Amino acid sequence: MTIPYATSGQLGVNLSDVFTPSTTLYPYKADKPGFALGQQITATDSSVWTYVLYGTGGATGLGYVVTFDEDFLAVMMSNSVGGLGDRIAVAPAAASAGDYGWVQIYGTCDAIQVLASAAANVVLASTTTAGALDDSVANPTKNITGLVLTTARTSSQGNAPGELNYPVIGTTN
Repeated sequence: MTIPYATSGQLGVNLSDVFTPSTTLYPYKADKPGFALGQQITATDSSVWTYVLYGTGGATGLGYVVTFDEDFLAVMMSNSVGGLGDRIAVAPAAASAGDYGWVQIYGTCDAIQVLASAAANVVLASTTTAGALDDSVANPTKNITGLVLTTARTSSQGNAPGELNYPVIGTTN
């Protein structure tokens, strides 16, 4: 996945960079992030990104789907996290709990983590696998609105391309 760069007037933005606060300030590493939680930027490909703090579990890697609340605390999406209206985003890199980073909320996304055989152009929902979505909509999954795959995933779990349009958690099945 090619990560675009910011065009909205912010210097020093690396969308795939993860900031881990220093507890020792050595070797001259900051203990506070360089951006405000919830700050949004637009990238060269017109995608929109939000700055978040990763909570429990962080993000396993590129394409993993996270949900975040009004405090911009992001955790990997599953059947057991997130409430109606909580926002959904895609992580561009692995991150640990306590790390800060950018997550994509709008635009074409080359890598969205889904389970095997996830179909394109259908409603996606949460799964028991943290950070992965699927087209299997069953009790007790949560529907995701504003996110659709443009290409189906084949026989194994992995990343598939799609479109993000400020996705949120919708109804529970």
